[in-house]
Amino acid sequence: MVFGGRDFGYVSRVLLLTVGCISVVIGIGLVAAGLRLGLWWLVVAVALAFLCARRRAIVAVSAAAVAGLVLGAICGTHQAQQLAGYSAHYGQKVVVTGTVSEDPTYDDQQKVMYIEQVAVNGNGLPGKIRVKSIAPVDPRRGDKVEVKGKLLDGYGNYQASVYFADLRVTEVANSPIDTLRREFAARIFSLLPDTQAGLGLGFLVGIKSSLPDSLNNELKILGLTHIVVASGYNLTVLVRLARRIFAKSSHYQMTVASAGLVGCFVLVTGFSPSMSRAGLVSGLSILAWYYGRRIHPALLISSVAAGTGMVNPLYVWGDLGWWLSFLAFGGVMLLSPLLQRRIFSEREPKLIGQVMLETICAQLTTLPLIIFIFGNLAVLSVVANLLVVPLIPAAMLFTFMAGVIGPFFAHAAWPAIWLLGFICQLVHLMAQVSWASVKFSIGLPVFIGCYVVLAAAFVLLLRKTKHDYLGKSVIE
Repeated sequence: MVFGGRDFGYVSRVLLLTVGCISVVIGIGLVAAGLRLGLWWLVVAVALAFLCARRRAIVAVSAAAVAGLVLGAICGTHQAQQLAGYSAHYGQKVVVTGTVSEDPTYDDQQKVMYIEQVAVNGNGLPGKIRVKSIAPVDPRRGDKVEVKGKLLDGYGNYQASVYFADLRVTEVANSPIDTLRREFAARIFSLLPDTQAGLGLGFLVGIKSSLPDSLNNELKILGLTHIVVASGYNLTVLVRLARRIFAKSSHYQMTVASAGLVGCFVLVTGFSPSMSRAGLVSGLSILAWYYGRRIHPALLISSVAAGTGMVNPLYVWGDLGWWLSFLAFGGVMLLSPLLQRRIFSEREPKLIGQVMLETICAQLTTLPLIIFIFGNLAVLSVVANLLVVPLIPAAMLFTFMAGVIGPFFAHAAWPAIWLLGFICQLVHLMAQVSWASVKFSIGLPVFIGCYVVLAAAFVLLLRKTKHDYLGKSVIE
């Protein structure tokens, strides 16, 4: 079987679970298109789940698919009913309270922030609100704020917006994690030039607000904005580091070290959609490795997608970062091993070769969505990623060393200054190419066709290589 695992007659358990999880995501998505299912449909989902134990493949797979659709639609319907509370306030002046969910940025001289744990005129509502303000206050991530202004409709991953808002901080965040994060950032800025410090903090802890506008625009031109977003790649670096350091230690020590690094990193960077997904994937992978189990990448990706989607259906409905994260993960974990097997056969590629293949595959799986949404093609994206991405682990390490050792030994910051400066110069030179980014748009039929072609190529490579995904742990 392609998906391995213990068989229920003609189909494997892994295949059924994967189909069910993918169907959950589709069911949540259908709610955005108008589907509504009541809670009593849960009985239908449970009854269909029992049919998955039948021996006939078509019955089991069909039951898993429909059960997943029903379960996803039930979760989505519940969320949609709660979101209906926003519509009564659109166009009205309101008082909004909530917590700043990430580091504020600037846009047209206005502070831009997202607040969660929202209450509108005292009524608690799900989701996030985008706030833009010129008020002379400087809120930080984790602060509780009060916002006054006209509530407007939202877009994408936020459900409403308030522009030119009256803003005040009602409670300053004083958690040890936030304090440590701010102190570390201040230390980096005191040791490194501003541009290098902003880029290093983007690599290490996902702080984007300190990036200069010029560098941020150059990263967009080259399709490199993902490198300054705390994501699964950062966690992959940490897990690999722990495996190298504790390679000669016990399984227990390596597991504790890996899980500790992942947990601390997620706490520091925050529970964004990408980090929620990455933390779950890394945690499940580490746990399975510790117990000597193998998780099929398709099941791992689809189960985490279904889990995060059920916890917060808003991810599925409008969070581009969530979608790009899973598409990139699919390219790295599903497509890359097939190309690696096709090119290198049984031989293990060198680290640079592996990184190049993973980068190309992640670009292939995310590119159609990026072009469809933004109508822009970063021509040098693949080249830029191949040149920059392999340097990120060293840049993260040097930035960390600068922040920890730099206050006592200033020369410890030199490696970070040199490498981050080199990356900045490299990005600048490539972004100056006149055709580095061009306007290019595709319609929905072409968009769907691109992923049909990718799926067909995946199936063809799978048949040609007969790759066994369960032959190796996903964290090895």
